Amino acid sequence: MVAAKVWDSIDDLRGEAHYEILGVRKAATRAEIRRAFAVEARKHHPDKGGDDERFARVRKAYEVLSDPKARETYDALMKEHQYRYIRGVTQRAPGGEDVLLDDIERLGLENVCAETQLVTLCEICGRPSTRVCYACTALFCDFCERKMHWKGSVGLHWPVVRVDGKMARELGEKQLEYKRKEDAERAMQADPHYRSDYEMQETRTFKEVAVEIHHSDGRHKTRYDIRMARHYMWAQTARDVYLAVNMPTGYSDKELYYEFNEENVLIQPEDSFPVVDRSFANAVNTKSSVKVYRTADNRFAVFVFRKAEFGKEWKRIFKGDSDFARCMKQPYEMLESNEEAVMEFEVPYWTEREDVNVEIRHKDVWVRVAGEFDIVREFWMKRQDENEKKFDLWKPISLDDCMWSLDDAKVNDAGERCKTLTIVFAKPKISKDEAKYKRGERSDNRNCYRDDARRGTRFFVDDGDSFGLEFLLQAHIFRDIGQTWKPALPAEAYYHPFSRGKYVEDLLELSQEVRDIVLELRKKNDDVQDDEDFEEYIDL
Repeated sequence: MVAAKVWDSIDDLRGEAHYEILGVRKAATRAEIRRAFAVEARKHHPDKGGDDERFARVRKAYEVLSDPKARETYDALMKEHQYRYIRGVTQRAPGGEDVLLDDIERLGLENVCAETQLVTLCEICGRPSTRVCYACTALFCDFCERKMHWKGSVGLHWPVVRVDGKMARELGEKQLEYKRKEDAERAMQADPHYRSDYEMQETRTFKEVAVEIHHSDGRHKTRYDIRMARHYMWAQTARDVYLAVNMPTGYSDKELYYEFNEENVLIQPEDSFPVVDRSFANAVNTKSSVKVYRTADNRFAVFVFRKAEFGKEWKRIFKGDSDFARCMKQPYEMLESNEEAVMEFEVPYWTEREDVNVEIRHKDVWVRVAGEFDIVREFWMKRQDENEKKFDLWKPISLDDCMWSLDDAKVNDAGERCKTLTIVFAKPKISKDEAKYKRGERSDNRNCYRDDARRGTRFFVDDGDSFGLEFLLQAHIFRDIGQTWKPALPAEAYYHPFSRGKYVEDLLELSQEVRDIVLELRKKNDDVQDDEDFEEYIDL
């Protein structure tokens, strides 16, 4: 039994043979290589008594080094081979071939010639080979499976092994893994207490904020905090006020407590801090019962209060709130682009500049029109990475470039005379990363949810809706009076066709989520006998 000595038959272990045969440097130019080839060819040409083998090596070296692509590949191969094997350092002891043959046979490999009983060796390092390169048929071992090689007409490449059915098997394993994950997710969602990672984070945040703002002396009843207020939203008609509430700590096996009187409202899941514990800013009709609609899992509820004074417009629902804070219909419209955000109010035609007070600050804006409204809105802020430096914090506006104006009187769509108060919030210059990698598109509130159906959030954090409360309000108001205000969602306002808020009287013009709730409400209402005092459990 004889082991083939591969490395002993290779003269170009260092990858420098072509340069040495021509007698040129590794950095030689093409002209120097051409001159060296002419000299060596005349010296070793067979017609002039030269050696045939030597001349063949000279010609082969010139063919490789004169071709830029072939030379580049040869130089890369030189780096691969330069430190791969040092002759004479690694001793090759005789014997042991039978052990290698038994091991190869055990592995089911076919690189053994049965007639000669020779062990086929790796063409790179000389160890027993276990694989064959599918690209160039070179033999290689497990140690060289991550080393590039070059054989025959195939250029420098990584070893390629063909395994029949490997791709189908890997795809099958991935699909099986996806199926297992889907089954596990489906089983978890069947649990009434299931919460996604996002919902669990919202629950933890709610508890932290509730502990911070609730006080035994009741001062929180007249204090507005957007961190808690984001869990409710309200709307109104000429007769009623609708309050939609999201309860992060609500569960199907926990009771939902709610208390109402002419001054206060308390909405509290069992074993939890209240989600709403506030004082009314306006009088409610205590003789009329409060209608309560809630989901079976006690995570969402809608409360309908009767106004004490029919037709009166409520500017705020709770004491301490800014006018129209967390109201579904705002007294302004927002138009936003990559360079600026425009806030437009329609005010009475008798309004003068002396009646208007606008203060634009770094984090919010205060707008007051005498006799009309007093509004404070906080800008949406990007969450900062803990590793970012303070002077790199993201800013929503360029304060020095913001401005406001009061236009001349005009006639609106309803045929009434009015004026327009316009506030322009200039955005700062785009960052270098946005200019370089995002084609000048800002990473702001308009596209903070690129991979989400929301595709962004509103310019003011007070107007945001993270829990779909607007859908609940639209559905209940449409069910009661046959029309509702439909505010434009970020996905509609910031992208074509750039929709605006409007009143809707056709059910088909509402979103699919709202239509489903309306149909469910109508179905449940058919079973209600007493329309003045009832509770409904609905799946929204």
